[in-house]
Amino acid sequence: MTITPGTDTALVFRSALLGSKKRIFSTIAGICSGLLVHATLSSFGLSAILQTSPQLYTAVKTIGACYLIYLGICALNVAIKLKTSAAVGSPISEVTFQESVAIDFRTGLLTNVLNPKVAVFYLTFIPQFIDPSKNVLLQALALSGGHILMSIVWLLLIGFFVGYFKPQLEKPKVKMTIEILTGLAFIGFGIRLVL
Repeated sequence: MTITPGTDTALVFRSALLGSKKRIFSTIAGICSGLLVHATLSSFGLSAILQTSPQLYTAVKTIGACYLIYLGICALNVAIKLKTSAAVGSPISEVTFQESVAIDFRTGLLTNVLNPKVAVFYLTFIPQFIDPSKNVLLQALALSGGHILMSIVWLLLIGFFVGYFKPQLEKPKVKMTIEILTGLAFIGFGIRLVL
């Protein structure tokens, strides 16, 4: 489940390509903070409300999908700016990539917090490994922590792998293509989440 490509992978890939190691770390910190929110809520049984309330689940799902589509549109906008800057010969650094570490953190956080599938993951998979005769809360938090730790390691590997090839990927045409693909992926993830 951790290594399945999705929005988290796309966010880290984009941060690694467009920014520094700080941006990779802040994106991963945001993503894992979002996971921690859902892990904590599910450990205390609060995420079960999403499963029992179709209206709340639909609302969170719709907001999350709209946010992913918004991220996709932003990435496509960056691609347009890249194309325009290349056409007029202005340096890429003046055009875009001015996002801050705080924005990367917020994007990672909101992408996971607004994704009800993360809550359903914790509610569906974690209980299977819990022994009801022992401290359920402690076990749930430990298992969730294990998943978050795996996510950190996996996303760092992706970030550093992409960072290693960054010099080859920094050509304007390649950046523009990656922004287009990332934008379309986010829009696709958003539409899929709604459907």
